[in-house]
Amino acid sequence: MGSEYLYKEEHGDGDPILCLHGLGANTFTWRYFIDPFSRHNKLILVDLKGYGKSAKPEDDHYSVYDHADSIHELILQNDWRRLTLIGNSYGGALALLLAVRLEESQPSRLAKLVLIDCGAYKEYLPGYVKLMRTFLGKPIIFLLPARLTVKSVLKFCFFDKEKISKAQLEAYAVPLRDPGARTALLQTMQQSIPSDADAVVAKLKNISVPTLILWGRHDKVIPLKVGQLLSQVIPNSVLEVFEECGHIPQEELPQKTIERISDFLAIGSTHQSLTRAASPLDLCQ
Repeated sequence: MGSEYLYKEEHGDGDPILCLHGLGANTFTWRYFIDPFSRHNKLILVDLKGYGKSAKPEDDHYSVYDHADSIHELILQNDWRRLTLIGNSYGGALALLLAVRLEESQPSRLAKLVLIDCGAYKEYLPGYVKLMRTFLGKPIIFLLPARLTVKSVLKFCFFDKEKISKAQLEAYAVPLRDPGARTALLQTMQQSIPSDADAVVAKLKNISVPTLILWGRHDKVIPLKVGQLLSQVIPNSVLEVFEECGHIPQEELPQKTIERISDFLAIGSTHQSLTRAASPLDLCQ
C-alpha cells in the first residue's frame, strides 16, 4: 500500500490525464496545464510520496518501484481508463515503468504516453544523482539551505535563467524544509536504479500506445541522446526538440509544451498520423 500517502488534485472532467513530476518538484510544475487541459479532460496532478503536500514518512520505501506501485494503486482505485500519462524527468521514468506494467496487465487502461526530458537509461544518470548516491549525499541534502539547493538546481535545469521566479523558488523550497522531504529526496535518488533496470529497458519496445517525447535541446540534466534512443525503441513514438530550452519545458516554455501536447492528444492513435504531424526523429522548434 502506498497511495494513502499521496496528495492529489483533480481538475475538469473527461478522459484522464495524469501528470508525474520530477525529483525535488511537486504539482506546482504543472500549474500552466490546469486551465487548458481541464477544459476537455480530467487533469490529475499528484505529489509523489515525500514530495510537495504528500506525506513524508522517514522510511526507506522510496525506490522507483515503491513510487510506481503507489501510482499504479491510485490508477486502479480510481478505475482510470483511456488514460494519458505525462511524466517529466524522474516522473517520466515512472511513466515508462507504469506504461510497461499496464501494457502487460491491463492494456485497455492506457491510451497515450508523453515523456518530457525523462529518465530511462542508467548509463545517463544525472551527475547530481550519482553524487547523492555516494557517502556525500546525506550531508549535502541535510546541511544545505533549502532555498540555496532549489536555486542551484533550477539554474542547472533552465536554459534561460531569467525565467526562474521567486514563486518557483518558494514552491520547491518550502516542502524541502521538512526533514521528511529531505529523507525522501535522498532515498529516491539512492534507490533510483532498480536491480532489474536492463530487463525493464528491454521491455520498452513493447509499449504500443502513441508516445510523444519532448526534449529541451540544452538539457544539461539528461541529454537529448536519451530522447533519441527512446524514439528508436518505442515503436509508436515521435520525438520533438525545443530549442533554447533546458530540462523542464513545461515551466520554461509552457505555451509551446501545451500546444505540442494538445496537438498530440487531438491526433488519432495511428503511428501514420503521428509521423505526418512531425518528423519521426527530431522536429526542431
